[in-house]
Amino acid sequence: MTDAPRCPFPGTGSNPVDVGAPEPPEACPVPHDPSSGRWDLEAHVEAMRRAQAGAERSHLDPERAQEMAVRAVEQRADRKGVAEIRSEFIESLGKKLGYGHPLSDRGNLPTFTWTEEAERRLADVPEFCRELTRWRVEWTAHKQNLGTTITPEIMEIKYQMWGQVSHRIQERHSEGLKWTPSALSRFERVPDFVKGQVLEAVEGNAREQGLEVVDDEVVDRVIQRWSTTGDFHEGLYGFR
Repeated sequence: MTDAPRCPFPGTGSNPVDVGAPEPPEACPVPHDPSSGRWDLEAHVEAMRRAQAGAERSHLDPERAQEMAVRAVEQRADRKGVAEIRSEFIESLGKKLGYGHPLSDRGNLPTFTWTEEAERRLADVPEFCRELTRWRVEWTAHKQNLGTTITPEIMEIKYQMWGQVSHRIQERHSEGLKWTPSALSRFERVPDFVKGQVLEAVEGNAREQGLEVVDDEVVDRVIQRWSTTGDFHEGLYGFR
């Protein structure tokens, strides 16, 4: 008997600022089987090609990049009510996803190198939005011509930009949805520079689902979606 394939999505239990997201199963089915009938074969091939090409840029291994690409496509297709996923949908989505996602069209950037000190600081970010943070720091370095070596000083530039937004969000947080004490307590150790945007993004997902209260089930569901798709709805709410 062969061992079941290990799911490529990492768990979150060991991170010191973990918000308590459930551990994904050790084995999971490969979701990008075009024989399911939902994917047009050409679209499937295109998505796999893009994910493979974007894996290194996204700091992902190819298997996780492909899994992330498929989950993002299917989630967006569900939201749009798309029954059959065709190449045109893949192309359109590539223009909407932000830099860093393996399907993003914003890939013509030089390779970024992170110093050991920067990597250690990145490890302080909750795992569910660590990849996003890496991508947004690199994009800021590119937009501001800060070079291709990411240091803690360059990270701080993006953190300060996020922090200004985050603090404004937290100041008006009383006007948002109602949170259960248990759900809100899971974000107590999330760094202030991103906490407001995390809360806003969770609420945005909850509103999209027609919910009026954010509880642990909502938090679990939102974080699981972020972790598996890499699609943080950039530009819609939070994480700008």
